[in-house]
Amino acid sequence: MTWRELSDFLNLQRLTMCPRPISEFARIGEKAADTFERLEKGTRESLGKAVRGFATTKVWPALSDEQTVMLYFRLSYGVDLAMALSTCTTNLFPALENRDSEMIHWALNEAWDYPGLLHTLRVFSEKRDAFGNDPKRN
Repeated sequence: MTWRELSDFLNLQRLTMCPRPISEFARIGEKAADTFERLEKGTRESLGKAVRGFATTKVWPALSDEQTVMLYFRLSYGVDLAMALSTCTTNLFPALENRDSEMIHWALNEAWDYPGLLHTLRVFSEKRDAFGNDPKRN
């Protein structure tokens, strides 16, 4: 799988999702960024396990609404990251031949830990005023 193919594949996964707006998970008086962080913390382990399984089987397990919205953010970051890597012409980031599951795991779990999570939280916080709490617009 090339980085471009990974980006396209992850995007197809993202397009099949219909996450609820993150505002629906907010507690009374909770800021959207705080809701995001709480959901990330609460779903991190189980979503990491779901990603590892998906990387092997290409089938998602049943996910809760909280897991779905957080997976949507991981997929969004993974799509953009893989697309950026696909534009590298120096072969600095070679595709892992016949190691698709490792590429998926890396893009959605390992790269999410850093810098994906921090980047998404920052972007989410900056765009919130402009776009509201709709995860498909953030």
